[in-house]
Amino acid sequence: MKKQLLYLILSLALVIFYGSCDNGNADPVIVDGPPVIESLTVNAGTIENTDFMATAVVNDGIAGSTISTLATANWTITNGGTTVASGTESLSGDLATINIAVAGGFGVGDYNLDLVVSDSNGNSSTENVSFTVELPLPDFDISGDWKLEPVAGALKVGPAQGDGSWWSSGAGDVAGRACLFDDVYTFTGNATGTFGVNVGDMTWLEPWQGMDPEGCGTPVAPFVSSTDFTYTYQNNQLTLEGVGAALGLVKAHNGVELGNPADAPDQVTYEIASQTQEGSVRRMTLQIFSGGETWWEFLLISGEPDAVPIDVVGDWTLEPVAGALGVGPGQGNVSWWASGDGDVTGRACLFDDVYTFDANGNFSMTLGSETWLEPWQGTDPEACGTPLAPHDGMGSYTYTLSGTDLQIVGTGGHVGLAKVTNGSELGNPADAPGDITYIVSDFSVDGTTKRMTLQIFAGGETWWQFLLISQ
Repeated sequence: MKKQLLYLILSLALVIFYGSCDNGNADPVIVDGPPVIESLTVNAGTIENTDFMATAVVNDGIAGSTISTLATANWTITNGGTTVASGTESLSGDLATINIAVAGGFGVGDYNLDLVVSDSNGNSSTENVSFTVELPLPDFDISGDWKLEPVAGALKVGPAQGDGSWWSSGAGDVAGRACLFDDVYTFTGNATGTFGVNVGDMTWLEPWQGMDPEGCGTPVAPFVSSTDFTYTYQNNQLTLEGVGAALGLVKAHNGVELGNPADAPDQVTYEIASQTQEGSVRRMTLQIFSGGETWWEFLLISGEPDAVPIDVVGDWTLEPVAGALGVGPGQGNVSWWASGDGDVTGRACLFDDVYTFDANGNFSMTLGSETWLEPWQGTDPEACGTPLAPHDGMGSYTYTLSGTDLQIVGTGGHVGLAKVTNGSELGNPADAPGDITYIVSDFSVDGTTKRMTLQIFAGGETWWQFLLISQ
C-alpha cells in the first residue's frame, strides 16, 4: 500500500513539472523543401559534332535535414521541340554534382537543356539553359567587307574549273564596269552569320535583267542592296542563303545561268578555290558550276593593298588585252569605245610599239616600220602604215614624273594613240603640242612585270585610257 502511494505521488509530481514547463505554444512543424539547383552550366559542345558536356550542382534544400535526401536527376536536350538526348542519374545525400555528357555532340542549331531533380519525398525542382551549336571556326576569317578585286581576270568563265578561255574581264573593265567593282559584300561573323550586299544606286545589268546592251543601271530585284541574308562557310564551301543573295555576276548559280530575275533561287553555293592574306589584305577566289561545261570564277579582295611606288623606268607596250585602249565621258569610263580581243592582232602594228623611260629622264618611242594611222594623218580608213612625223619617234624627248602626273616633253612624244592630247584630239599632225601629261591612275607589280594605267582628259567630256605593261 505504501509503495502504491509513493508511485502515485511521484507520477503526480512529474505531471506538475511538465505542466509548469508548457509555454502555451504548439510544437513546430518541420517542412521538407524541394531540392535546390545551385547552377547548370554548359562546359563544352557548342561546336558542331564535338563532345557535349554540362555540369549541375544541387542540394537537398535544408542544410542538415534528415527528413529527405536527393534521389534522382533527369535531363533532356531538345532541338525545335524534338528530344535529341536524355538521361537519368541516381543521387544520394544532401549535395551532388551532376555531369551530363553526350559523345559526338550535336549539329548546328539552337538547343535547350532541361534538368529535373527530385528528392526521396517526391519533391522536385527544374532548371533550363539554352545553347547554340555552331560550325567550327575556319582558319581563314572571311568576316568584313569584300569587293571584286580591281584587276584583269576578276571575272572569268570557261569550260572547266579555273578556265577563263571563253571570257575574262580585262583591266579596262575595272573602270568600264565600275558600278560592279564598287559593289560591297559584307560577312558578319565567321563560319555562320549574316550576309549583306550594297550595290548602291547602280550596278551591272545584262539583257536578262532588261538592259540591252549590258551596262550600268538601277539594280533590279531581287538582286538589290540587302542585309537580310545569311551564310554558312565551312572547309571550301560558301553558301549564301536568301533570294537575291549572290556574288560577282548574279546570273551565275548552281547548275544554271539565270534568264529571268523571278527565277532566282533561295541559296547559292560557291567553291573556295584559294584564300590568301598579306598583312591586312585578304583575297579569295570563288568558283561556281553553272551547268553544261560552264564554270564561273570571281576574285574577291578585302582591305586596301599598300600603294606601290610608281616606277616607270623600262620598256613598255600596250597590254595585249581587251580594253587596252578606251574612251568615254568620264575619267576611267570607256563606255564610248574600248578595244576588243581582236584588236590585239588587228592593230598589231600599234600593240608592238615600245615606249621607253630611262633612269636619266629620257623618253623614246620605237615604232618599227609600221604603226596605227588614222584619217587625220591621211590614212582613211584607219590602218597600219608608215609612221608619220612628228609622231614617228624620231624626235628628242624627256619625261618627268611628279606624283601621278607623267609628262612627256618633246613635239610628237606620246603613248597609245597619237591624236590624244591635253584638252583636244588632233586634227592635223602639224598641231602636235610640245608636251603632253598623263595621269597614272593605277600602278602594280607582279614579280618582274609592271603594269600601269594612263588617263588623259581630251576636252569636253572626253577621257582616254591606256593600259601599259612592262617588257
